[in-house]
Amino acid sequence: MLQILHNYDLQYQPNCLWPVGEFHAYETLQFEPLTEADKIALLQQFQPTSPAMQLWQQLHFILLGADAADFEIFTRLFSELPFLQQNMVYSQLMRSSFVGNSVGLDLAPLYRLTIESFCRENTGRCQVQPLQGNGNEEFAVFITNQFVSSLHGPTLTVLNYASALKQIGMHPIVICTTSVAKSTHLVYPMPTPVFFGTVRDEYFASNTLFDLDLNQTQPNPAGSAVKCWGQQFDFMQTTPMDDPAHLVDLVNFINQLNPRFIIGVGGLNPVLEFIAKARPVLSVPCVTALVLPIYAVPVLHRELTEHDQQRVETLGIQHPVLSSRLPFRLRQFDCVKTSSVNDKVLKFVVVGYRLEDEIRGEFMQTMLAIKQQYPQASFVLIGPTAIADYPATLEHCTLFTGRISNAIDLIADCHFMLNPKRQGGGTSAVEALSLGIPVLTHAFGDVYQYIGDPFVFETDADRLAFIQQYLTDAEFAVAYQDICLETAAQATDTAAIVQELLLTYDAYLQQLQYDGNSGLTAA
Repeated sequence: MLQILHNYDLQYQPNCLWPVGEFHAYETLQFEPLTEADKIALLQQFQPTSPAMQLWQQLHFILLGADAADFEIFTRLFSELPFLQQNMVYSQLMRSSFVGNSVGLDLAPLYRLTIESFCRENTGRCQVQPLQGNGNEEFAVFITNQFVSSLHGPTLTVLNYASALKQIGMHPIVICTTSVAKSTHLVYPMPTPVFFGTVRDEYFASNTLFDLDLNQTQPNPAGSAVKCWGQQFDFMQTTPMDDPAHLVDLVNFINQLNPRFIIGVGGLNPVLEFIAKARPVLSVPCVTALVLPIYAVPVLHRELTEHDQQRVETLGIQHPVLSSRLPFRLRQFDCVKTSSVNDKVLKFVVVGYRLEDEIRGEFMQTMLAIKQQYPQASFVLIGPTAIADYPATLEHCTLFTGRISNAIDLIADCHFMLNPKRQGGGTSAVEALSLGIPVLTHAFGDVYQYIGDPFVFETDADRLAFIQQYLTDAEFAVAYQDICLETAAQATDTAAIVQELLLTYDAYLQQLQYDGNSGLTAA
């Protein structure tokens, strides 16, 4: 196998035609199945000379936590990449971190290099004008990386913010910039599995109404729009990262409209940062972790800790971090909780579109412990069709649903929701709580930040003890159901949450204007 890598190293020299597809197949079928120890041993013997294979080697060392990882070499190789390849590598490392794999690398410097590269590439193509005077307060522009469906939490989040502003008389415009890693960006060799963001091609259609409530489209001569919760929002999807003409069009639109409020919702976005370098932009993440853009005004969905503040100061963030809460708007449903502690089958539900990566050995052990204690236990895994290395003893009592549209109906028929140690899962957790179904989580990630300590169980013994008391103590169960409903109500008070954030941000804009900030010009 070492000779195979040497051959690929020769093919990945700068002036050769790179074997992208062939190497990806080799990585997937031959290299990936190796044990971690065998991978590290093979990589340590490998002495690549091509920058592409050197980068691949260092990426593997980092992801494997190997002592042979050389961050200085990796950073140098990363800095020499063109923007789209920097974004691809950064996305893979972020993805690894998102599903709980610590890569032992501070990604902030890589993010800065990526954003500076994008800004440098596009400065000569178009120029974002500063906010003119108070700006246009009638319109609010929302910019997001991905727009998927009513089953996608971040999609609902951007529409939830847009809906809140619509209710106070503003005109929201939602723009999806598809600023994600795409399969067409796969040029350099990457460790598998390679993560690509979701881009729905149908959203590029013009003069179309995308009805998320009914999951259908229809002609809309007035321009493209999206409909959700019975409300309609102006909408467009574009590719400014891939097509400079799209970036020019977007910048011209921003310059002409001159909106006071430009709000990015979701993950860090190079297109948003390009705009924020010249004029104020608010960056609202869909997670409770501290997410720090370079130029945009950051929002944190909890209070800033001392550790957070140290991080802000270390990175030299130019704007204050605005504290808020991430509001949820539940998907429309008319079902009610149908499960009972007297049911013959005890159902545990787990929900997520990334469960294939998020359900790992530790969580499987928890499931086995539950099954051993409660032979009548069954598991409903909403999202995947299968899980690698899933325990054979659980196969007969597990339902893999795949991606479905009626997840809430299945949740309502379950007794408990289990949450793996991960960043995401907040939307489904709040939905479960709104039905009075307890969520069992770690003190980690979004779910913990949203629902708090009453639902934290760090050991299997603690989880089993809670389940036992819930099933046998009726008074305890009723009290916990009340806690579930109260927690869900607080998380879904969108109007209050968004209006408070907007007032705080507006006050900051006024302060910037008073101080004569370069991103603002007088009326």
